[in-house]
Amino acid sequence: MAYYQIFTSFIAVTFFIVVFVLIRRDSIQMGAAFRWFVIALVTLILGIYPQLSNVAAEWVGVSYPPILPITLACLLLLIKALIADIKRAKTEVKLDRVAQRLAILELNLRDQQTGK
Repeated sequence: MAYYQIFTSFIAVTFFIVVFVLIRRDSIQMGAAFRWFVIALVTLILGIYPQLSNVAAEWVGVSYPPILPITLACLLLLIKALIADIKRAKTEVKLDRVAQRLAILELNLRDQQTGK
């Protein structure tokens, strides 16, 4: 095993451990943790068997195989950012609606207290 394979394997195993600790502390949801475990597993597999990247690059027609994992990682990050923006927008809408309902309830309570 080459040094870079050992290094990549170490990074993947460390990542597994970090995700596991985050699950135990309830800092990450199980659905998200599953995705991170899959990413760590793919990192481990590509670290141990880097020739798989060459095979996959040849299969999709990429002439420079090392760029394929980088391109896929960028694509996954873009998708993750898009999903995070969608969730944030939905949360903001819900928060605005809750604030509006609270304001209406406070107004109704004040009206009842003043006898209107």
